[in-house]
Amino acid sequence: MAEMENEQLSSVEPTQNDPLQAAKQDTKVNESSDDDGELEFETFSDKLNIEDDETIKKDDDDDLYVSVDDPDKHITTMETYITYRVMTKTTRSTFDECEFEVRRRYQDFVWLRENLIEDHPTFIIPPLPAKFVMKGMLDRFSSTFTETRCNALHKFLYRISKHPVVSFNDHFKTFLTSKEFSAARKQSFMSRVSGSLKWTKVQNPEFEEVLENVTIFGEKMGVADRIAERLLLEKRELITELREFAPTFTEWASSEDDVIEPIMQSVSSSLESCAEEAEKNVKAHELEFLPPLKEYALYADAVKQVLKKRDIFQSQFERCNEDLKRKKDEKDNLPKSDQSYSIGAMLGKNPELVREQKEEKLSQQIEELSIRREMLSDDLERANTNLRADLDRWNELKIKDVAELLSNFAQSQINYHNGCLSAWEGILPTMQDPEEKEEVMDPVT
Repeated sequence: MAEMENEQLSSVEPTQNDPLQAAKQDTKVNESSDDDGELEFETFSDKLNIEDDETIKKDDDDDLYVSVDDPDKHITTMETYITYRVMTKTTRSTFDECEFEVRRRYQDFVWLRENLIEDHPTFIIPPLPAKFVMKGMLDRFSSTFTETRCNALHKFLYRISKHPVVSFNDHFKTFLTSKEFSAARKQSFMSRVSGSLKWTKVQNPEFEEVLENVTIFGEKMGVADRIAERLLLEKRELITELREFAPTFTEWASSEDDVIEPIMQSVSSSLESCAEEAEKNVKAHELEFLPPLKEYALYADAVKQVLKKRDIFQSQFERCNEDLKRKKDEKDNLPKSDQSYSIGAMLGKNPELVREQKEEKLSQQIEELSIRREMLSDDLERANTNLRADLDRWNELKIKDVAELLSNFAQSQINYHNGCLSAWEGILPTMQDPEEKEEVMDPVT
């Protein structure tokens, strides 16, 4: 019996089966229109990358390390694009060498994720950063944009590299190691089989609750993202106003006496210091706070897509179960039916012989359906097991990341306000009355 990804979810040494056959055609349970009632089957277990339980091995967490850095701009006659350096260090025996260094562009990452989704439909594949990471950022070649995207791509590969099953995918290995990646991508594209998965929503209390929770979480992250975008714009406006406000006190100081002038200069200097602190805060907001909010909004969508694919497995199983029940009922009612008016009897066959032939045909179909139902039951159970394990990992990661995100955001705000407080405290000596200064410097004993 064919098997999907190992339900124990330990590290996998992939087989040599072609993973491009995975989940590429519609699931079909078609009944022919002739009197024989022959059934044709086509299930996910015929298409998914098969992984034997015996190939599952426990790997050390540090046997594969991947990093993304060094964005580089390329200008050609046809297009302008950015590539990123992908460096890999590994001790896995499936790799020919221990270290690899290649350059990949954004669309290569898109290719990788699409293939991983096809090869592992019941695992949660991390999302890629959106085409434009921040609202209103139209220059995709700016340093801020490329730095943000580079960090997001690094996180994407890091999470895949730590997955106990997906990290052994052949497409992932090709992405990390191939020097002739364009040729590998073209070959992979040519070998694809066109098709789509028809999704039918299936009620399952366990996963219905998961879907509801994930939907709410995604909506909350979307709201937080929109608020953070507005907050970023307000912070930028504050910097502009501080920069415009500071020279006002400098000009004012030139028209004041020797007592007021240093105070005005100090105020101007404090405003400049506050603007610098605000710029640091904006940079942290832009690079460290916004991207995770956007990522987890996309992550929620990725989880919902996997839940839909799980429903396909259950839909397959329930449809096969219904077909089996119908055939059994038909066989049970066969002795009571009058075959004198059947097509076979009208063509001259003995009605009793027609009944025997139909009974034999139904018995064969019931046997085939029973075998298929067992296979589909195994597929559904593996899909559920894979998804449950990935949901547990994702929930654990989500709690850790969101807690760290909010903690870092709070710390950045504290640092900003402390910086502004220090700037304003610095002008207090300048604003003190000269007699008070003397008392402070030479207190009466």
